[in-house]
Amino acid sequence: MSLPTSVRHAVARHPVTAFLIIGNTVYLAAALTPALVESAILPFDLPLWGSLGGILGVGLAAFLVSAATEGRAGVTDLLHRTVRWRVPLRWYLIALLGVPLAATLVAIMIYGMAALAPPAGGWPRAIGEVLLLFVLQLILFQLAEEIGWTGFLQDRWQDRYHPLKLSAMVAFPWAVWHLPDFFVEEGWTIEQLAPALVFLVVEFVSLFFARVLIVWLYDRTRRSVFLVAGFHASFDAAISELSIDIVPASNTERFLILTGVIILGATAVIATTRGRITRCGVGVVQTLVAPRRDSPPGRGGEPG
Repeated sequence: MSLPTSVRHAVARHPVTAFLIIGNTVYLAAALTPALVESAILPFDLPLWGSLGGILGVGLAAFLVSAATEGRAGVTDLLHRTVRWRVPLRWYLIALLGVPLAATLVAIMIYGMAALAPPAGGWPRAIGEVLLLFVLQLILFQLAEEIGWTGFLQDRWQDRYHPLKLSAMVAFPWAVWHLPDFFVEEGWTIEQLAPALVFLVVEFVSLFFARVLIVWLYDRTRRSVFLVAGFHASFDAAISELSIDIVPASNTERFLILTGVIILGATAVIATTRGRITRCGVGVVQTLVAPRRDSPPGRGGEPG
C-alpha cells in the first residue's frame, strides 16, 4: 500500500484533513452516481451507494493515511484493532444487546403489551430478520465506517482530549459525512438547504451521545474497532427493523425512542464516570512535550 512521495508527504503533514477529504469526496461521489443510488441489489432496501461510499471512502482512507503517516506499522496496528474480537463477554452483551433490550423495555413502558404483540410472521421470523440485518449492516457498512471514525480519527485523538470534547470533535465531521444521506432522500435542490441544516444539527446531537458510548466501549475493550462496529450495527438494526415490531407508532416516534435510549445510556456513562468516560485520562500534557507520531521529522503538521 504505497503512495507517490509528494502525496505521502502532504498526507503526513495533514493526516486528518486528508482523511476527511478522501472520505467525504468518495461518499459524495457515490451519492451522486445514479446507477448506485437506484440499485436495489441489496436486501432490506440497504443503499449500495452507502456501502461502497463507506468502504472506499472512510474505510480505505483510514488505511491509506495510516500508511502515509506511519508506514506498515500503522497499517498493521489499525488492522489488529479492526479484528480485535477477544474481549470479555460482558462487553459483547452490552454492545450487542444493550440498545435492543433497552428499547424494548421503553416501548413496553409507553405502549404496554402492544409492544410485544406478535408481528406478521411471528417473533422467530422477526428476530431472524433483525439478526440478518445486523450481520449485513456490520459487514457492508458499520465495520468500514468505524475503521475510519473510530480506528483512525478517534484513536488519533483518544489520549489527547477530554473524552467529552473528543466525542464532539468526532461527532461533527461524522454528522457532516451523513449529509448526502439526507439529500439522496429529499433531493438535491436549493430548497433543501435549510432542512439540511436542521438535519445536521439533529444528527450532530444524536451522534455526540452515540460517540460518548463508542469512546467508552473502545476504551474498555482495549481499542476494539470490531466491538464498536458491532454496537453501531446493533443500533442500526434496532432502529431500522426491530423498532417496527416493538413500536406501534410512527417512524418519528421510533426514532425518538431509539435515540432516547442512546442519550440515556450516554448520560448514565457520563454520570457514573463523572465525565471522565475513559480510564486513562487525558493525554494533552504528554502531547505538548512529546513528538507527534504523524508529523515527519523536521516538519510541522496539524494535530492528527
